Amino acid sequence: MEGVIGTEGFENKSVLESRIEYHDRELSFDPERGGLLISMKFGDVETLYMDYERLNDPDKSDRGGVPTLFPMAGPKTKEGPFSKLKQHGFARDLPWEIKKNENGEFVEVLKSNNETKEIYPHDFELKMRSEIDESGGVTLTQEVENKGDNEMPVSMGLHPYFNVPEGDKENIKFDFDGGKDIEGKIKKWLTLDKQDENYSAFLERIDNPGEEMKIDIPGVGTIKMDMSKEYEKVWIWTERDKNFICIEPIMHDNDGEKIVAGPVMVKEKDKLSANVKYSFEKEV
Repeated sequence: MEGVIGTEGFENKSVLESRIEYHDRELSFDPERGGLLISMKFGDVETLYMDYERLNDPDKSDRGGVPTLFPMAGPKTKEGPFSKLKQHGFARDLPWEIKKNENGEFVEVLKSNNETKEIYPHDFELKMRSEIDESGGVTLTQEVENKGDNEMPVSMGLHPYFNVPEGDKENIKFDFDGGKDIEGKIKKWLTLDKQDENYSAFLERIDNPGEEMKIDIPGVGTIKMDMSKEYEKVWIWTERDKNFICIEPIMHDNDGEKIVAGPVMVKEKDKLSANVKYSFEKEV
C-alpha cells in the first residue's frame, strides 16, 4: 500500500476487501473487520491513515481508516444496563454484510443477534452507506432502524483517521469558527514535556460548527467536511509519534454514560440517520 503512512516495510496480507471507483475517486472496505472503510482516495491522493499490520491481526483492534462507532462513542459506561459495552461499542469488531456495490454506492449492513443482545438488548439494523457523487464528493451515512417494540438509546459516531506526517501537525490549519484556537492548542501540546500527563495524546472537543469545516494538512491537501446536525460534537484527537489526526463526528460528548443519561432515543420501528460529506482539494 504505497503512499499510506504507517505501512512502511510491511507486506500486506490478503484482507477481504471490496472497492468502489467513481469519478476518479476510490473507496476500499474490509467487511470482515467491522465494515471498516480502509482507504479513501481522491485521484492519486490517499487521505486516510491505515495501520495494515494491526488490520491483519485479529487479536488487535483496528487503528486507522474510518471505524463505525455504535451503539455509542466514547469510553465504556462504568455501571448500569450497558456496562458490558466496550469503548466505542461493538460495530467496529463484527463482520458486516455487503448489500450494494454499484454506481458509486456501497452499502453494508449489521443486524442485531444473540451476541449483541447480551450487551445491548435491542433489535436493530445498522446501515453504513458510502456514496461518491457526480462532483467527486464522498458522503458517509449512518442509519439505524429500531426493529424492536421499545425505544432504543443511541449515541453513535464515526472515527476517521487522516494522514498527516508527525512533523507537520503544528502546521495543520483549521478553517472554521474556532479553528485558530484548536491550532494554538495543538502547538502548545507539541511543546509539552514528557512528564506532563497530557504528553501522549491530544484531545479537543468542540460543538458542530454548523458550517463546512476545512482542514489544510501539509503534504496532503485540504479536506472539507460538512456534517449533518445530528452530529452535535466533533472530537479532534491525535497521538504522539503517530502519522494521523482524527476529526470525529459524534452525537454526544466523550462520555460513555451518555448512552444512559443523554442518548438519542429511536422510537420503535423508527429510524435515525446522520451523514458527513467529504470533499478534497489537492495541495499544489
